[in-house]
Amino acid sequence: MTTLDEPQTQISRPAAGERHPHRTGAREIAQTLIDNGVTDLFGIHGYINPVIEEAVRLGANMWHFRHEQAAGFAAEAYGRATRKPGVFFVSASAGMANALSSLSQGIGTRSPIILLVGQHGTAGDHLGILQEGYAAEAFKTVAKWTHRLTDWELNSYWTQKALIDSVSYPAGPVVLEAPLNNQWSYGDAVQRKYHSPNDGLPTPPTTQSDPSRVRAAVELLARAERPVIIAGDGVYWADGGPELVALAERLTAPTGGRRTARGIISEKHPLALPAGYRGAILRDADAVLIAGLRAGELESWFEAPDWPTADKTTYIQLQETADEIWWGLDTAVNLVGSSKLVLQQILDDLNDLQATTTPVERTEWISQLESARATHAKKRASHLDEVANRAPIHTYELAQAIADEADEDATIIYDSYQGSLYLTDAVQAVFPGQILDAGPRVALGQGVGMAFGAGIARPGSQIVSLIGDGGIGLAGMDIETLARYDIPAVLVVLNNSSWGGNSLMREDIHPDISSWDMIEGLRYDKVFEPLGAHVEHVERSEDLRPALRRAFDSGKVALVNVVADSESIEASIPWLRLKIGEFYSRGIDDLPDSIRKHFRVLSKVEILRLHKSALDNGTRMPMSFLAALSGHPVEELLSLAEKSGYRY
Repeated sequence: MTTLDEPQTQISRPAAGERHPHRTGAREIAQTLIDNGVTDLFGIHGYINPVIEEAVRLGANMWHFRHEQAAGFAAEAYGRATRKPGVFFVSASAGMANALSSLSQGIGTRSPIILLVGQHGTAGDHLGILQEGYAAEAFKTVAKWTHRLTDWELNSYWTQKALIDSVSYPAGPVVLEAPLNNQWSYGDAVQRKYHSPNDGLPTPPTTQSDPSRVRAAVELLARAERPVIIAGDGVYWADGGPELVALAERLTAPTGGRRTARGIISEKHPLALPAGYRGAILRDADAVLIAGLRAGELESWFEAPDWPTADKTTYIQLQETADEIWWGLDTAVNLVGSSKLVLQQILDDLNDLQATTTPVERTEWISQLESARATHAKKRASHLDEVANRAPIHTYELAQAIADEADEDATIIYDSYQGSLYLTDAVQAVFPGQILDAGPRVALGQGVGMAFGAGIARPGSQIVSLIGDGGIGLAGMDIETLARYDIPAVLVVLNNSSWGGNSLMREDIHPDISSWDMIEGLRYDKVFEPLGAHVEHVERSEDLRPALRRAFDSGKVALVNVVADSESIEASIPWLRLKIGEFYSRGIDDLPDSIRKHFRVLSKVEILRLHKSALDNGTRMPMSFLAALSGHPVEELLSLAEKSGYRY
């Protein structure tokens, strides 16, 4: 090995595709990134510079941000949109700390992210060296695994392993910490335990499921009169969309996608079952195939009152891995394997079975689906008429305008607590990964960075991000990053002068807490116009759609500042779910009418959901408490609970 006191000979640069003859720790990481198909790096410079500079020399694109959080969200959106690792780099200490929120989102959305953290040299450990910080320890709860690189001859091994593991199901973040002395090490040693791939990142193998279990599932689905398929992220990551649609059409089964899998069957397909009217169909299903959908609060753990009980419905679970089977659900058949392969197994077995049997006629079932869809559309149109032309603009109208004016295949990004409640039901997803939300970890201020990452992943396509004024306050300076790199995303700011959706209930629930509001009427368009954005300011309904069209047509990053709000109490249930335990602990006599009125507009099933939310958070309350608040007779609430199978 070359020592530091030996003279170093000037070495010419390698030809394209060749490894540099003078090996350093930084070069080995960078070369491995390139060998394994990495083309884009998102972050802020610092102690990781030796690696990034080498990667750029080898042809990678480096996208430099104003804040590490935005860079991390860009990598998360890029990874989710492309199903390839989004590589994110930061420096030590403070730079490292700013990476937490994007990694937390990534572990929740199952997005492949590689975080490269530059670190002080190991000789300074625990000696008060400048920018001391230990990423491998700090990020264990928001990463699949973390590792500190200590032997530079293993840099390629660990870098490739991180890339492969980040996309192996379940996809997720991996953190590599590269101390300065690791990056600076050099010599002529060949990287150990590493084989350079010939054509990019190696593809992890996938498996089919047990044929006997597949056959059992097929027999249940084939004879079902009212089957439903609900797909989740597992089907998205396995790229199982074509097989899912083929199965839906073969079974004539209403089919919906959740989270990143929304659009895996176009929501304009005759069999599509979006969330807006899913409950009406799900309650009557006699067989439900849950494919790649994880249990959790967002899915109510497959429990009543939102899901039918197993004594009324036969359940089949298909999960990518055994540890994602939800054992709390009484399931007739559990299948484990790549959903793409297993769905094809199901299709093949259906072909064999239907060759000898008469398929079940499901005309009435599809008529019920069409009726539910028509009822939902009529209800939306009626409500839109009720809230149209208000001042401030109602968020319901804003959401519908975005959905109507954006291209059918525009990428839609959620970054507004209040706005997301409306936009999710207004948009019709036509391809998987079209809607990028914050996932179950529910971040804030992610919309600007995610718009950048989506723009790099999907050049030439529209990118729309609905951002609250809280989120734009956290991430707005990276609008300059979008302008600097000419990423023509449209950022719609829901300007309700309120933090965190507090405007949904304002003084009703939070009296005299004015500090949760912001200075009214802030002109975010004027704030960000000097950064190079096309800007619009909208206060009147008649100006909304023209402003959106001008933003889309500008060809630049655009910010549309919309003075909007939702004063109506129909949107308050998310806050009630958060506050219900607190209300119960305070006692009903302490709750004024300004609070009670929010309960009186809720249906009986919504009241059961509030009860369940409290129970899921560890607070048990008598149904009589909610009956007194809502005005629904307690007997009717208890009867509905028994009928739906809700165990309270």
